[in-house]
Amino acid sequence: MSENYQYNEQELLLRITNGDQRAFRHVFDNQLNPLCYFAEKLIGQKQDAEDMVSQAFSKLWQRHKDFSSIAGIRSFLYTTVRNQCLDYLKHKAVVHAAEKHLQPQLAATVIEANMYQAELIQLIWQEIRQLPEKYRSILEYSFLEELSTAEIAKRLNKTETHVRVDKSRALVLLRAALRKKKVWEQAFAFLSLWQIGR
Repeated sequence: MSENYQYNEQELLLRITNGDQRAFRHVFDNQLNPLCYFAEKLIGQKQDAEDMVSQAFSKLWQRHKDFSSIAGIRSFLYTTVRNQCLDYLKHKAVVHAAEKHLQPQLAATVIEANMYQAELIQLIWQEIRQLPEKYRSILEYSFLEELSTAEIAKRLNKTETHVRVDKSRALVLLRAALRKKKVWEQAFAFLSLWQIGR
C-alpha cells in the first residue's frame, strides 16, 4: 500500500483499532503539525510542545482499541495535549506567578480558537501536499522550515527572483484550492501574519 493512499474514515478507524501501524502513521502525519501548533500556542515552548504531542500519540497507540470514531481520536489527542500543557504550566509555577495574566489565555474560548487555527493549518498543509513538486517544496521551505527567500534560493540552486515567481504561482494554486473549500480568507490572513517581518 502506498504512503499516499487515502483512507475513508470507517476503514481508517477499523485499521487503527486493529493495530495497523500504517493507519496510525496516517493519523500521525495529518495531526502532528496542528497539534504541535496548538501546544506551542498554549505553553510558548516549541520543543516541549513537540514532546507533549509525542506523548499524546504514544497514549493514543496504547488505547487504539478504545475508539469508535475518528472524531473521537482527534478529540482524545487535543484533550490529552491540552491537559499536558496545563500540567506543564502548573509544574513550572507560571500559573502561580502570573495567574491573572494566564487565565484569560487558558479560557475555553481561547483554546477553541487555537484549535480552529490548528485545524486550519492542517487544511493548508493538505492542500500544499497536493501541489506540483516545485511549488510544494517552496511553500514547505517557506512555511514549514521558515526559510527566507535567499535561503530557499540557495537550497534549490535558483535565483531569488525565480523563487519569488514560483512562490507567487504556488500561492495562486493554493488560493484556488482553498477557495473551493471556502476557507481562503481565513487561510490568507493566517499566512500573512506568519510572514510578517520575514
